[in-house]
Amino acid sequence: MLVSDNVWGRHGEHIRAIAPGVTPIMYEGDDVIADDILDTVNVAFFSSDVWPDRSRGMVLSIIKAQNLKWMHTFSAGVDSPFFSQLMERGVRLTNSSGAAASPIAQTAILYMLALSRNVRAWFTHQEKHEWQRHEFVELDGSRLAVIGMGPIGEEIARLGRALNMTVEGIRRTPTGSEPCPTYPFSELRNVLSRADWVVLALPLTPETAHLFNAELFTHMTPGSHFVNIGRGELVDEDALIAALRSGHLAGAALDVFATEPLPDDSPLWNMENVIITPHSSGASEQSGRRSEDIFVENLSKYLSGDIMRNEIGR
Repeated sequence: MLVSDNVWGRHGEHIRAIAPGVTPIMYEGDDVIADDILDTVNVAFFSSDVWPDRSRGMVLSIIKAQNLKWMHTFSAGVDSPFFSQLMERGVRLTNSSGAAASPIAQTAILYMLALSRNVRAWFTHQEKHEWQRHEFVELDGSRLAVIGMGPIGEEIARLGRALNMTVEGIRRTPTGSEPCPTYPFSELRNVLSRADWVVLALPLTPETAHLFNAELFTHMTPGSHFVNIGRGELVDEDALIAALRSGHLAGAALDVFATEPLPDDSPLWNMENVIITPHSSGASEQSGRRSEDIFVENLSKYLSGDIMRNEIGR
């Protein structure tokens, strides 16, 4: 079993109780593990404690583990070619969907509060020791559209309703159990036309790539705000920049980008109505620990032959 030194330190005793014969291959440092050792690995956990500083060596080690049967990842998204390559080899893949729903949803709410109150102006005045007031727009009573109603989107909707926002959702197949009225993608343009705030929380698939393009932005309410905590590739960034420059969109908060890190020459950096964070909306210690708990739970199910939680493609 290939796991990080930190994960083994926290869960090794529990893992041994589940799998008494397990041989831990602990990933220490940031180097790729030797081939002869990797040949013994059949289970791997790509955990959040190696991301991003130690992830290159861990990823290469996992790819080179030719006898790997199952890998669990701390992330919810599995759109990287890394994951596709493993699945093409027949490796079973499970993710940690839901582990970061709470911090990401709270960060999305933070973005909306910050944009609605223009906190950047307050911070600028503070730095200059200026006692300068400005009015702001309340979220109370405003209309929120959540595009993508997985665990993250549902939590954003729940928090939006707690702030007295009128919330609508979009998902591929509404279940009726969502915390707000939810519609299929055929209603996307209508939902956008009613929203003051749009939060994008979709996974990246061939169908959703560049979903938010110039044409779709025209359906958004003039003066509305856009938040993306899904994937950067969901958005045509040139079209987003044009919509912000024209004033059609009043502002945006972006945690994900088509190219990461965001290039130094991107116009988004210098826009006063844009908040940029470095793909870190869910980077809480607790979310990483929840993903570890899911791995340990799935390890027990894997060994007993039960259906694992969050298995991709099942």
